Amino acid sequence: MKIAHGLCLALAPLFLAGCQGMSHTDKGVLGGAALGSGVGAIIGSATKNTGAGAVVGGLAGGLAGGVIGNSIDESEKRQEIRLAAAQAAAQPQTPPLGLTDIVQMAQQRISDAIIIQQIRTTNSVYHLSPADLQWLNANGVSDAVVMEMQATANRPPKRVYVPAPRERVVIVEPPPPVGIGIGFGYHPRRRGW
Repeated sequence: MKIAHGLCLALAPLFLAGCQGMSHTDKGVLGGAALGSGVGAIIGSATKNTGAGAVVGGLAGGLAGGVIGNSIDESEKRQEIRLAAAQAAAQPQTPPLGLTDIVQMAQQRISDAIIIQQIRTTNSVYHLSPADLQWLNANGVSDAVVMEMQATANRPPKRVYVPAPRERVVIVEPPPPVGIGIGFGYHPRRRGW
């Protein structure tokens, strides 16, 4: 019985101090081992094997607590992934850049690499006429950016896959066929005698 009390006293500071940064799995192992050791020691004291009961109870409790804590951790991870996906889907998509947007960025001395990356990120597509090329060149847009703009016309569009709505199929069975028949019968009349 003294071992069980000593074990409980030794594990108490761990619960009070170190649980802040622990995962649910770690907390489950620690809590299950402590609880299992205490219960095992009490049961073991009835059979005069307090130490063995504490060890067996601690192992069993730690295993059970770890499994439960791990399932909680996995559930939280799945919830975080769903939340991140929902937040990403909720963010508005940036519209494609127009010719004036490109000219404004070039005149603000934004580097060609950043302008090109912005063209790619916004999935902008350009079909430039000779007049557009002259206007871009006259307004300070570099040849590298103009070449990237021309290359967008030949790129395949990015495909966005949206799951098709599920159709609800209702099967209606036809009613049973109607029986039509002709019959006759003989019913002798009773004569009143």
